[in-house]
Amino acid sequence: MQNENIKKGVFFLLLTSFLFSSQQALGKVLYYLSSFERTFYFSLVAAIIMAILCKKERVPLIGAQPKFLFFRSLFGFISTILVFMAATDSYPIANLSLLSSTSTIFALIAAVVWLKERMSRGQVLSLFIAFSGILCLLKPTGGFLQIESLLALSGGFFAGLAYTVVRRLKDESPFSITFFFMVFSVIVSFPLAWMQGMHPLGAFEIGVLLLLGVVTAAAQFFLSVAYSYAPSTKISVYLYSQSLFAFMIGIVAFDEIPDVLSIIGGILLIVAGIWNFISGRNMQRRQMYEI
Repeated sequence: MQNENIKKGVFFLLLTSFLFSSQQALGKVLYYLSSFERTFYFSLVAAIIMAILCKKERVPLIGAQPKFLFFRSLFGFISTILVFMAATDSYPIANLSLLSSTSTIFALIAAVVWLKERMSRGQVLSLFIAFSGILCLLKPTGGFLQIESLLALSGGFFAGLAYTVVRRLKDESPFSITFFFMVFSVIVSFPLAWMQGMHPLGAFEIGVLLLLGVVTAAAQFFLSVAYSYAPSTKISVYLYSQSLFAFMIGIVAFDEIPDVLSIIGGILLIVAGIWNFISGRNMQRRQMYEI
């Protein structure tokens, strides 16, 4: 039965990875809308969906730890804005996904600095591998540092901070956390989008934004479903498939052929993420035996 649960967890986590890649691709489609405007519309749709799910699951809309919910939402909002700013018409979706996925590496560093967690030798090695990959991706066109790369990397940094705060919210429902995040994004992004000047939306833009909201809510929902079938220590490594999906979406939807540096950087980041996962799990096992 346990094997069946792990298989289901892996399936839903792969589905989540595909949805996260699709979220970034849909954001790229509407690159001509401001980051605040895109964030407002898709967050509004996602907030409505999450409110319905909270009611269905009978969980509170507002959790019991508003301070940590605020900081999780603030860091997540900044990450979303930065990633959307990086999602320009000319910037490869694969590079965007890879650099934003450095959130796991930054979350590891934040956990050591803020939560005073220990880091194994394997995890230290994974940091060096990851930063080697980042250096490759920061020069994806053969020597020219792109502002989009820095924005995507910064998005990964703030996402890592958000995920670190989530570890303080382990007693909160994922639905409540996501609802708070979406509502926070709606409230903050609307006045900023209004000051920038909101564009009139046609049927195409409305359709994409609705789909973006649905995809975002679905990704968060299936992420929770995946972890209900199996613990993160056994399946979270499959989240790195998001970068592979991004590569495929970039080739099929945007006719983006990754260059050599992007491929090398992507491989290094994925290897670093997997090595970090394995090293962290082995350290947890050693700590359990010591106890």
